[in-house]
Amino acid sequence: LYRSCWVCFATDEDDRTAEWVRPCRCRGSTKWVHQACLQRWVDEKQRGNSTARVACPQCNAEYLIVFPKLGPVVYVLDLADRLISKAGPFAAAGIMVGSIYWTAVTYGAVTVMQVVGHKEGLDVMERADPLFLLIGLPTIPVMLILGKMIRWEDYVLRLWRKYSNKLQILSSIFPGGSSKTCYWGLALAASAWKCLCLHELF
Repeated sequence: LYRSCWVCFATDEDDRTAEWVRPCRCRGSTKWVHQACLQRWVDEKQRGNSTARVACPQCNAEYLIVFPKLGPVVYVLDLADRLISKAGPFAAAGIMVGSIYWTAVTYGAVTVMQVVGHKEGLDVMERADPLFLLIGLPTIPVMLILGKMIRWEDYVLRLWRKYSNKLQILSSIFPGGSSKTCYWGLALAASAWKCLCLHELF
């Protein structure tokens, strides 16, 4: 019986110990193939995807690939690999978001202690509601950054100039003759507050 492998083109005379198989409906010289050559050829076609379908290049018959039963250790490792592959991106995103959040919380706590004092800041945070701290502290660096990016003092001055004369209480406190002085004082106060925010930010 003359047999020739259609993958490596070797015959019985070249390797008498090789295992031969007939995996498809091909006839003639293309029906025989080495078991090892066929497995290597299928692996190359699947490219790491063991569920990909592979067919014979001559008769287009789909190969039925039967895998050996997995042991408990291999099954557990395969299950863990699939779980890690699916949960990996979400875990990485969660770690990144958590790192940014706790960095903002730490920065907010340090800012509070620098503004009101170390001991006083600790006392204030110990007496405050934990939920308020978890929400309020991260907003401090955000507000500091927004305070630098947005010229909020200009909007405050515009609102002050537009509505201060309409408020009777403010008019009684700040007479009309000293309005320019009040505007100037407010501008200085706003600028000073912005400088304080920038100093705490950097």
